[in-house]
Amino acid sequence: MTPMGPVHVRMSSVVRGDDKGPGVGIVNAPTAAEATAELHRVARVSGAENVVSVAADYRRAAIAGGTASTQWRIEVQAWGTAMGHPKISPAEREAGEADAEKAREAEDAKKAQAEQAERARPENDQGGKETAEVKAKAAAPAPAPAPAPIAPPEPTPAPVKASDVGPAPVTRSAPPPPAAH
Repeated sequence: MTPMGPVHVRMSSVVRGDDKGPGVGIVNAPTAAEATAELHRVARVSGAENVVSVAADYRRAAIAGGTASTQWRIEVQAWGTAMGHPKISPAEREAGEADAEKAREAEDAKKAQAEQAERARPENDQGGKETAEVKAKAAAPAPAPAPAPIAPPEPTPAPVKASDVGPAPVTRSAPPPPAAH
């Protein structure tokens, strides 16, 4: 299913009550459950099969107050996203069918051309055995090249003696630090 779009329902009512809240007439006030049910009905009428991400909001506010009673406005709203199967128009469907038919015809033409080429081959071959032998020789792998001769190892230089190099360099180090008492 694909999203069809947002759906929103708002219901409101005015009821009388005392300072503690709505009382008389509250039976006729909308509820969040009624708003959600109405949301689903509206979506189905629009062609949706389901509503996802449903949420509802219930609010009441005193709009007029007297000595004996107060009028309350109750507002409930619900919203969600309508989901349904994508609708394909007849023109789009016909265009898709025409494209599929063209693709089938192109595939049939390729198969027919391949069959004609296959039928034409045996007529052109005069010597069937000779042609098979030539094809077998052409398909045979080429012999591997002979390995290159291995060169003798290079001679290594003679080790250097310490007497050939000369005296070792003199290195001086700093005197040790004084000992702490």
